[in-house]
Amino acid sequence: MTTISSPRLEVRPANPEELEDFAFVYRTALANHGNEGHNDPMADMRTEWTLCVFEDGALVTSFAAWPFSMRWNGERIHAAGVTTVGTLPHKRRRGHLTRAMTTAFGNYRDAQQPVAILHASQAAIYQRYGYAIIAPVQDYTVDPREISFVGRAEPHGIVRLTDKSELDLLKSLYRTYAEPRTGLLHRGNALWNEGPLEEHDKKDGPVYVAIYEEDGEPQGYALYLTREAAGGSGDRDHVVTVRELHTLTPSAYVALWEHVAAHDLADTIVRKSAPIDDPLFHMLHEPRRLNARVSDNILLRIVDVAPTLSTRKYSQAGSVTFDLVDDRCEWNRGTWTLEADSAQGELTRSSASPEFTLDARALAALASGARSATDLHRQGALETAQPESLRAWDHLFETAHKPHCPDNF
Repeated sequence: MTTISSPRLEVRPANPEELEDFAFVYRTALANHGNEGHNDPMADMRTEWTLCVFEDGALVTSFAAWPFSMRWNGERIHAAGVTTVGTLPHKRRRGHLTRAMTTAFGNYRDAQQPVAILHASQAAIYQRYGYAIIAPVQDYTVDPREISFVGRAEPHGIVRLTDKSELDLLKSLYRTYAEPRTGLLHRGNALWNEGPLEEHDKKDGPVYVAIYEEDGEPQGYALYLTREAAGGSGDRDHVVTVRELHTLTPSAYVALWEHVAAHDLADTIVRKSAPIDDPLFHMLHEPRRLNARVSDNILLRIVDVAPTLSTRKYSQAGSVTFDLVDDRCEWNRGTWTLEADSAQGELTRSSASPEFTLDARALAALASGARSATDLHRQGALETAQPESLRAWDHLFETAHKPHCPDNF
């Protein structure tokens, strides 16, 4: 009789000498070979940010998280930015990702990172671990001649072109824009230079920086590229790609879109990852010409519920008791009471009867402002014997802006 022994499994960070194996695993799993040097996470990866599964001493699952902080409805919260997740194809369906994920949740809690966020190769993989799609995005592909506003705000300022030498100004505008929102990361130079200002294809042209000012006061910016389309004919064959457009006023929004649309040799404007509550669709004479397409983007997982709900601001005073079902983070399970005033909340354990019940994924959608209690109840994700209270809970958790994260990581 042949005896087949179970493999010896180990979950731990990679050692410095194992980073090459780590890179091989995630690049193989994600078909990411050949992208070294362009937004390559291995360029800045530290071993203490990694968490790997080893099978009989061989690295078979890669897993890591950047130590981010982000806006959380007007407050700062620490977040684990999960990245480089992959298992070698012939080692899949053995529970390796579950082992890494479960270990990671405990690590994030210990590190006082109460939420985890990620971009998913497939949302289905992560929703089963309690992640919720909180920040879907819109992509536009539009002829610039279709950028025609109805009932528009009237710009009275100027748009000027500059470059990333004015990074300090961009940072200031970004901070002001991000401050009341949810999901926007606190950016250091690396996130700027390897993200919206990245110039890997500089030979084809720079990243253009457009600033809108009124009476010398900056009120918004747009970052974009212009390129000749492959096989272009020379007659309106340019493509303008808007990487980022953040504004503080409606007039700045109109002015910067009109600036982008003023490229007469372009027949296409591409805008990737606009916020789901971006107003452009409602501002154009012919919104269908945007060819808007919605897709998932950032997923969020509440790792430690007490600091997560106690950190964010609330729109009004209120109190609610709920039961949280969490099959991955046992410290979250049970009944909690949220006491909120118009500025802050406090979440504590409770022995009171819960007014509603939901799981970790639904709570992530509710707490982030992505979904309302009413929406979640309609889809069967929030159970209550008090449906007359749904609107009150909607108002308690509502946010002024939908979650959004324009950064890739």
